[in-house]
Amino acid sequence: MGRISFPYLGVLAAAAVTILPPSASAAASQRDAAPTVEDLRNLSIDELANLKVTSLSRRPETLSEAPAAIYVIMADDIRRAGATSLPQALRLAPNLEVAQLNAYAWAVTARGFNSPETANKLLVLVNGRSVYEPIASGVLWQQVDVDLTNVERIEVISGPGGTMWGANAVNGIINIITTHAEAAQGPALQVSAGDYERNATLRYGGKIGSEAWYKLYVHAFGFDATQPVDPADTTNDAFSGSNAVVRLGGTHDGADWSLKGETYSNHIADNGGTLAGQSYAASWNRTGDGGVATAVNAWFSRDIRNEPTLYESREAFDVEFQRARTRGRHKLMWGGEFRYWWENFRSFNAFHFADPKTNIAIGSVFAQDEITLRPDLRLTLGLKGESNSYSGFDWLPNVRLAWQPDGTQLLWAAVSRAVRTPNRIERELQAQPFLAPAPDFKAEKLIALEAGWRAQPAERVSLSLSAYYNRYTDLRTDSYTPVTILPLQLQNGARGTTWGLEAWAQFDVTEAWRIKAGANLLHKKFTLKPGAVDAINTGVQGQDPDYQTQIRSQWQISRSVEFDLSLRAVGKVDLAPVKAYQEAEAHLEWRVTDKLSLALDGHNLLHAHHIEVWDPSTAPVRYIPRSVFATARYGF
Repeated sequence: MGRISFPYLGVLAAAAVTILPPSASAAASQRDAAPTVEDLRNLSIDELANLKVTSLSRRPETLSEAPAAIYVIMADDIRRAGATSLPQALRLAPNLEVAQLNAYAWAVTARGFNSPETANKLLVLVNGRSVYEPIASGVLWQQVDVDLTNVERIEVISGPGGTMWGANAVNGIINIITTHAEAAQGPALQVSAGDYERNATLRYGGKIGSEAWYKLYVHAFGFDATQPVDPADTTNDAFSGSNAVVRLGGTHDGADWSLKGETYSNHIADNGGTLAGQSYAASWNRTGDGGVATAVNAWFSRDIRNEPTLYESREAFDVEFQRARTRGRHKLMWGGEFRYWWENFRSFNAFHFADPKTNIAIGSVFAQDEITLRPDLRLTLGLKGESNSYSGFDWLPNVRLAWQPDGTQLLWAAVSRAVRTPNRIERELQAQPFLAPAPDFKAEKLIALEAGWRAQPAERVSLSLSAYYNRYTDLRTDSYTPVTILPLQLQNGARGTTWGLEAWAQFDVTEAWRIKAGANLLHKKFTLKPGAVDAINTGVQGQDPDYQTQIRSQWQISRSVEFDLSLRAVGKVDLAPVKAYQEAEAHLEWRVTDKLSLALDGHNLLHAHHIEVWDPSTAPVRYIPRSVFATARYGF
């Protein structure tokens, strides 16, 4: 934060084993309306398989029939993991790599390219609203304020999703879905405090008339400064902030509607930096005669970064329309989207833009058809055409085949094309005589081959296995000028391949004990194009461990007491001084009454501290500490 540096590429391996808990009992019968957190708590394996997901095809489909590497993090998983920030919650997904740089900076990716500067091929959505930022690409996690008590589920897809979600959905998609206003009625309070962090959330929901509901909540947090790796580093990375949300929702004339407004203000002690903003969203959807479904969504956001070395203000507006219908063997969907950014970035050091202000537009149309070739075989054909201000027009096709030989397993395969569009830094950043702008920088491109198998071989066991082969072209390099070396210029001088496996399983050992396990393995090979040069020696390879594993056990000791224990292991990071490490987390909770509970959580229990990622060009590298904290909940 606060530094403008030479961008460089990385590639990551995400490998994770997750072992999760058992359900104490089956959930209550599902309501036709939005499910409550209680409805989504303690789902059996059968109920999880029939859970409706929307992020793959932008329409509800059961998880057991979705032909992709998709993992769903439920609200109860987040609570029992003791997660206090969104990236911490994302550690639960075995098809993601999550690495913490310091108190406020994180790197999150799927299938490679991790580090705070190079994790730019993962699209993150909050209720379908993109939080991908156009100045450097990727996600500034310190600007994404999502109170975890307000999350219903998080859908994580590894693999391209460009046909449905557009450019930058290259290696994966994260869609954070929050609870409906109807599902958050009455008062609720949560307070956490410990040796490293503090959190508090106050929520209240109510009803308006017979067909509308509202909820509002405020959330505040604080993380203490971490220990620097460099003894000469005297900066203070303590991070704190607050946000508030109001959401209305209801039904009218057979249609569902929702309105949402939120504001946040965060502070980094290191440089007195402030991150603040607001967002507003509206949605309307209706299923009419003949099963024709129509949806319209719109949002506006404003984000500000104000630090000693830079000032950035960014406004964004987005409107999208989609329509779906079933006709015979065909499930058809089509639609379009238009997004516009107003960007103002002022730098107070040598690295700057010739014109601090710019406008960026993206427009797209898409169509997809899911064809039932026979009762057990489905073919999906999709195509998106997208145009943006920087790299012009791109086609984003997708072909998927799904075979269900019986009701307990699904085999699928896919071929997709995706692109990552250029950003302002790649096109416009300059600092003569060190760095020249690159007005000809092109989009990075991917052709992906995927295949997977999902099964429920026994009543208490579910499995998922996927394999992929990705071929990238026109990847970014920091190219130097022959003879004189300087100025550097960003070019599309690299190419490469990655391939790997992702697997996870869930086993209900007993009615009160569940285990989830997962593993993620990655291999890669990157080279320069003939005649290309790179000042950082093919830094496109990134900082990637070959594996990452996690195992979690959840045990319902009694009706009122639960105990969770997890262990994760991460391999040595390539091309960076990050050693392999193992860490453990523990969670103990006592439900005093139906509404009141007390919990004790510990994170990173095996070591006093460790390093997870190395990228001093973006922020000071810090040791990630052990932490222990207690939580009191009422109404959640």
